[in-house]
Amino acid sequence: MLDKIMEMVGGDALNEITSKAGISMDQAKEMLPMAQDSLQEGLMSQLTSGNTDGLLGMFNSVAGGGLASNGIFGSIKNMFAQKVMTSMGLPASVAGLAAGSGLTSIIGGLSGMLQADGDNDDIDASNILNVLGGGDAGGVLGGLLGAVTGGAGGVGDLLGKVAGGATDGAGGIADIAGDLLGGGGDAAKKAGGGLLGTIGKLFGK
Repeated sequence: MLDKIMEMVGGDALNEITSKAGISMDQAKEMLPMAQDSLQEGLMSQLTSGNTDGLLGMFNSVAGGGLASNGIFGSIKNMFAQKVMTSMGLPASVAGLAAGSGLTSIIGGLSGMLQADGDNDDIDASNILNVLGGGDAGGVLGGLLGAVTGGAGGVGDLLGKVAGGATDGAGGIADIAGDLLGGGGDAAKKAGGGLLGTIGKLFGK
């Protein structure tokens, strides 16, 4: 799904990158897949660790102008800049400007989509799953279950927030998955796919 989102917000990001970093449009286009990869890695890292509060903070900071000081944004930006320097041989100063301006535009556009997904302007965990998962919340949750290889941990917390209740360990995940996916207590066993399957369901890769 992220590839489709990038098609919608990528044009604005290209314009920001070229104007702020002073590079050509061809160079900016070469950077865009690196921005997508960095964003995908960063979002998945937060989702699979259960840090939905951190993600919500990042997306909600766009409206208040605090995105640049957000820690998650900073880590994704640094990842993007490093890819640019390694792949294109550009100096750190140019790569940093390109990464900062490009990601600010992309995350700003994504934040707008998350706001539009709900009944009001608030962004919550269900908006993230709906937009990034292409509206198939059941499939997304199934993929997340496939990433669990023992205790529930952060994924259980994420499912609890989406389902509107708390969970306790792997059993709680199975119960919620059974309700949402219609799979009963064996849903966690049937989900399968591991982290690679999770990424595929969330981002269409």
